Amino acid sequence: MRLSFTRKTGAAKAFCLFLAVLFSIWQCAPVQAAPRHPHKRVHVRTIHRHHARPVVASNNDLRINAKAAFLMNLTNGRVYYTQNPDDRIPPASITKILTLYLVREALAKGRVTPETLIPVSSVAVHTGGSTMNLRQGEKVPLSEMIKGISIASANNACIAVAEYLGHGDMRRFVAQMNAKARSLGMRRSVFKNPNGLPADGQLTTARDIAALSAAYIRRFPEALAIHSMTTHTYNGVTHHNANALLGRCEGVDGLKTGFVCAAGFNITATAKRGKTRLIAVILGANSPFSRETQAEKLLEYGFSRAAADGAPKKHAPAKVHHRRSAAR
Repeated sequence: MRLSFTRKTGAAKAFCLFLAVLFSIWQCAPVQAAPRHPHKRVHVRTIHRHHARPVVASNNDLRINAKAAFLMNLTNGRVYYTQNPDDRIPPASITKILTLYLVREALAKGRVTPETLIPVSSVAVHTGGSTMNLRQGEKVPLSEMIKGISIASANNACIAVAEYLGHGDMRRFVAQMNAKARSLGMRRSVFKNPNGLPADGQLTTARDIAALSAAYIRRFPEALAIHSMTTHTYNGVTHHNANALLGRCEGVDGLKTGFVCAAGFNITATAKRGKTRLIAVILGANSPFSRETQAEKLLEYGFSRAAADGAPKKHAPAKVHHRRSAAR
């Protein structure tokens, strides 16, 4: 009886041990199957949690439905995304950022004041496209002209201001525009008028528009208080800002849209969240809706990359940095 009992007990123990081993294997199977080297499993999880290739954007991560695109972090100067950044495309009304740059530079140098009265010529009044309600022969404070150009994208206001600052000759002002563009590093841009209306040879690139936008915001950050306004009323007529990202995409406070048939729909958009400011340029979208959605996609992508920029320095172990660098 004692021998039989011992054998039965031993068999029971062996069976229980066998079941325990099977259970253990079943529990560990998913973990063992995932990494090729199990001892590196913790490091792999840490990399994915804290770091996602922060400095250089991969165009494989994102595709923008437009002719060209450019995304940069104005805070640290890093470029997160490019798509045909040097293709030459008509700038359309984004041209007005360069016009406004020269106007604000004249203000900064004391050549004009916000109260300076700008005469409205016949040429200005008969300018087509987007306008503000100017009347021939009236004199309009420069401050109102700036609002009309920035918010209503007023082509007629651009002509009036260009004639005034060009001492009666708009061509002189356009020459100043091209000189300023060269000084800002806009190597592939040529401007033919101050408002972006169709003109042979008037071309720019997404990279150049990003450079212009960055220089404009850095030198005249106060301009964003106007670019972020959604309406402008003058002489009893109200015009709406065409930048539909205002109030829709978090942090957006500028900058300028544009359209001509030869280009499509353009936008240079800027947004700030926390300490980070981004600039997103879209050239040649196929509709106003696409222009805004593609710009918003770029901005959201950019803020996710910006958030990853500083994360490894604070959280990732030093050996993970070393391991990641060696794997490149």
